[in-house]
Amino acid sequence: MNQYSVQLLSGFAVRNGDRTVILPPACRRLIALTALKRKPVHRLWVCATLWPHVQTRKAVANLRSTLWRLRPLGLESVLCADPQYLQLGSAVSVDWHRAVDLIEGLGDGGITPQLVAELLPLLRAGELLDRWDEPWVAAERSRYHVQRMTALETLGHGAETRTLRDGENLR
Repeated sequence: MNQYSVQLLSGFAVRNGDRTVILPPACRRLIALTALKRKPVHRLWVCATLWPHVQTRKAVANLRSTLWRLRPLGLESVLCADPQYLQLGSAVSVDWHRAVDLIEGLGDGGITPQLVAELLPLLRAGELLDRWDEPWVAAERSRYHVQRMTALETLGHGAETRTLRDGENLR
């Protein structure tokens, strides 16, 4: 069985185990958009978001074509599609989802060495879809930036937080 993961922190990548999958740009955008929403998304919303300046009929055709391009790459299990909705496959892991879940765990007062060991590399990975200028990324990136800075301060890494605010990623 294939174990797929989607990287949204820093840049974008889809991996099958240790192998990075090379995707056409439209497929990258579709998977990234779907991964940003942690629930099923309506196909027409996806069309309007990814192709906002195109007539609906053409946007729907673009979506069909993009989904079709995933098939020869063996990525049918990455995106689940029904006649109305799209969502990531249930077995696909997303680094940003894990980071947000762990950050929320900090609020529960359960700061353990294991949580810190798992969360710090994710916080150090970088911003959400760094260098992507898609309008649909901006709001989530801003929210995650605040969560990330707050988490670093909560963990007592004030110097790292200041460095990250100055635009330098720690690796």
